[in-house]
Amino acid sequence: MKNEKLTNLNIDLASKKIEEFLSQNKVEGKNIIRIKLAAEETLLKLQEKFGEQAAFSLKCVKRLGSLKVEIILAGERFDPFEQQEDEYDSDVLRSMLSYMGIAPAWQYKNGLNIVTFTPKKKKPSQMKQMVVAILLALVMGGISNLIPDIMHFISLQMITPIFNTFMGLLTAISGPMIFLSVTWGIYSIGDTSTFGKIGKRMIIRYIVMTLIVTSVVLLAYIPFFDIQQGSGGAFNFSELFDMILDIIPNNFFTPFTEGNPLQIIFVAVAVGLAVLILGNKTAVATTFIEQSNYIVQLIMEAITSLIPFFIFGSIFTMIVGGNISLLASAYKLLPIMLLGHLIAIAIYTLLVCFNRKISPSLLYKKMMPTFLIGLFTASAAAAYATNAECCEKDLGIDKKIINFGIPLGQVVFMPGASILFLAAGICMAEVYGVSLSITWLITALIITVVLAIAAPPVPGGALTCYTILFMQLEVPPEAIAITIALNLILEFAATAVNLFCLQTELIELSASLDILDYAKLRAPK
Repeated sequence: MKNEKLTNLNIDLASKKIEEFLSQNKVEGKNIIRIKLAAEETLLKLQEKFGEQAAFSLKCVKRLGSLKVEIILAGERFDPFEQQEDEYDSDVLRSMLSYMGIAPAWQYKNGLNIVTFTPKKKKPSQMKQMVVAILLALVMGGISNLIPDIMHFISLQMITPIFNTFMGLLTAISGPMIFLSVTWGIYSIGDTSTFGKIGKRMIIRYIVMTLIVTSVVLLAYIPFFDIQQGSGGAFNFSELFDMILDIIPNNFFTPFTEGNPLQIIFVAVAVGLAVLILGNKTAVATTFIEQSNYIVQLIMEAITSLIPFFIFGSIFTMIVGGNISLLASAYKLLPIMLLGHLIAIAIYTLLVCFNRKISPSLLYKKMMPTFLIGLFTASAAAAYATNAECCEKDLGIDKKIINFGIPLGQVVFMPGASILFLAAGICMAEVYGVSLSITWLITALIITVVLAIAAPPVPGGALTCYTILFMQLEVPPEAIAITIALNLILEFAATAVNLFCLQTELIELSASLDILDYAKLRAPK
């Protein structure tokens, strides 16, 4: 629809076209209804503001499997979602919600009010695809004993080159993806005029608590691994000092040409802060960074669809090459990660129950619905509504904390993911014979915390993080295949722990600001 008047008839027609477009592209029924109603409400608000004679356009677009519905209207700046009475409502947070497929996004550009919906198609279960890929690799590997010459030829001449190409593609995209994600994240989240003192305090707490929890987990891991006392038999401070200095690059380009992840993140932080300070003076640069960020993330989603083929080739090559024992030796990752997650839950349970005088059983009972959704779906977005309702009605958290604390936390506060990255790094290093020193462990701690904060909340984000993690820790890239295969199971627990820690963290933040409703928190469930 193009340049149609905002009459009730055209609004109804636009609603039907949106429903038809979403149905044809196999969007879930409940999401179709939600987006259809939200689009109708948006058009009615625009009608109320501009009148029935105003012209609007509707664009329903499908590109590379991604769906987008846009409502466009020329005129003065008008945000149909703005809530003047709520100072904590912001474009930044709605942008986060939009990217997770929870809420629409609005922007004003070149005299146009643009409302964008980003519905998510119902995709085939990646878990099923992975199971099929693993089973097929095992079957083909078994057949290799019958026709070894043919299978070795396939492995060396076909699968190995494809594997190397895939790894090169991952390495090429991971650096720009993290750089753009961190840069844009700092610019948007660090908007002090939007978040004020509470927002800054929240961001600092998220970062500090992720570091503290992951550090405690690292100390608990040490007895389970053979830790070397540095290269010279004793801890060498100069190793750690050199590592810190090495984070600062000699120029802007070497971090990307050499693939140094810590240097890439350092440059991203520097650029993000500079853009934030300069504000409107960098309008063109910020637009370029934002749009480049979306482009790279879309490319990563496409690459992610190839993961089952990647896993098949990797496991098949291991079997043919007689290295299948590496896959079996990775068993340690599961119990180690679960131990770390239990420690994180215990830390926050003690913190909240001791400070707020609530029994652990009551706390768990109230938080269990959100935890279970995260555990069974591995999706923080799927748990969003339940999470918000639990925080307000059962945990007594102030609504103005909930409004931006949850979406912000689901993007940058992921201690469960940090623990998963740490466990994967240490376990894969042991599997592939990488020497573990104190300096190595400190490096692992720093980069896992940074990656957990910087990882974009999109499909393929974890894959990018593992690529950067193993590159920095000098773990062979072949470890990615094993880790990604296990990650499909591990991320369910990591998501649940992220949500648990987020809810308890918001309780503590509300209490520190004297806006926690203790009556609701301590009321029986």
